[in-house]
Amino acid sequence: MPSRMTLHERRKKRNQRLLIIAIILLLVAGGVWGYVSQIKPAAERERTEAVFVKAVKDQDRATFQKLVYEDEQVVSIAEANRLMKWFQAEDGRLSRAAAEIKVDQQNYPEPTAEKNEQDLFELKKTAGRFWYDEYVLHLNKQLLQVTSDVAETTVFIDDEEVGVQDGEPLKIKRFPGEYDVLASVEANGKTGRDRQTVQLGDEKTTEVTFKLAEQIKPDVTEQYGLDIEKLLETEVKARTGKSIDAMTAYLDENRSSVEKEFGPPASNVANRAVYDGFEVTYANSDVKSIMIDLNKTPSELEAVAGKPESKSNESTGTVWEYPTSFFEDILGWLNLRSEKRVIERSDEMWLELR
Repeated sequence: MPSRMTLHERRKKRNQRLLIIAIILLLVAGGVWGYVSQIKPAAERERTEAVFVKAVKDQDRATFQKLVYEDEQVVSIAEANRLMKWFQAEDGRLSRAAAEIKVDQQNYPEPTAEKNEQDLFELKKTAGRFWYDEYVLHLNKQLLQVTSDVAETTVFIDDEEVGVQDGEPLKIKRFPGEYDVLASVEANGKTGRDRQTVQLGDEKTTEVTFKLAEQIKPDVTEQYGLDIEKLLETEVKARTGKSIDAMTAYLDENRSSVEKEFGPPASNVANRAVYDGFEVTYANSDVKSIMIDLNKTPSELEAVAGKPESKSNESTGTVWEYPTSFFEDILGWLNLRSEKRVIERSDEMWLELR
């Protein structure tokens, strides 16, 4: 009898030990399961920059949508796909974003020294699991400044009109990413258009400049509503009362013929007779050349006739040298045998007949 009780007690103690071992194993397994499935993910989730980078590299849209917000709303599927592609499109862009997230999280809730509204993200803490914190990323809109060399330029982003640039830079805000910017302006019966692809988010402020003036500049014949020949004819007649053809006819005539028509000059300087609006130079009392004030500044005449091929200095002034065909092919003065030259003198432009 005593020996049977001893055997029973032994079995009981063995069973107790087995139960304890089983409980310990269950506790260990439970702890491992809890760590792997709960604690470790919670700890990893606290490393926001790592979660962000992994989601982008893996194109994990579900995780990205849980993490990133726009205008206080979770990003849409299309926006998540767009942003994940954009962050990987250029070397260094993803790492720069991760570095910003890490620094901001380390300093949370205090902003970094350089933080402003053009940072990519604003971190916001949410309720985490266990003793770990969780953060979400609210994207900040980026600043785009558009300028044009023509006033009243209409600006489009991704074919949507966003405003008119009228002297001051047009300021536009959009979330980070790649955008197509189109500038369009109409003037002088022409349309100037240009487009550029810009990346918002790589810089604190993105600036884009459009050059449209050349596309819409007036044709030579439209600058003053007249063609060049009519313009010069008008100015010559205003100064002399006669046409260019009529003034050319005085070349090689004697001084008395000129003074019979125009009267005595206002003044004489050496062999040059100065009238109001034109000058006559004589050689042995015969007309050698006639200089007629065109009532134009150099820049005004250049806008009409174009830039000269070169310039040379002579005693009469600075000669604007155009191709030999300029006065014939452009002005159509094939019937005139005189030589015609454009002279700059004292910031005024003159037509010389000689």
